[in-house]
Amino acid sequence: MKKKDILFIVIVAVLIAAAFGIFQVVLPSQGREIVIEEGNELVGVFSLEEDQVIEVQGPLGISTVVIENGEAYMLDSPCPNKVCIAMGRISEPGDSIICIPNRVYIHVR
Repeated sequence: MKKKDILFIVIVAVLIAAAFGIFQVVLPSQGREIVIEEGNELVGVFSLEEDQVIEVQGPLGISTVVIENGEAYMLDSPCPNKVCIAMGRISEPGDSIICIPNRVYIHVR
């Protein structure tokens, strides 16, 4: 590799790191709320900053979503395999929990 190639790679890496840092400062609210949907219906948008328990009525029964310590998780669901519960806790933008049998979808934005 030539010196120009190495310099170019270093400059691009620095620009990417700077952009990432700027987005972390400029967009701090992202990832601080979850969106819960049942089927195609919006159940609500909830802050990850406020601990709470949300019950979502789906076709199989009630799914219980818990928000605590800046994270959300599925505490209980009437689905047969409980895969949604095993998905664990979410807190970062793009994270999601999906209960296909009960048609409950939770994602962080």
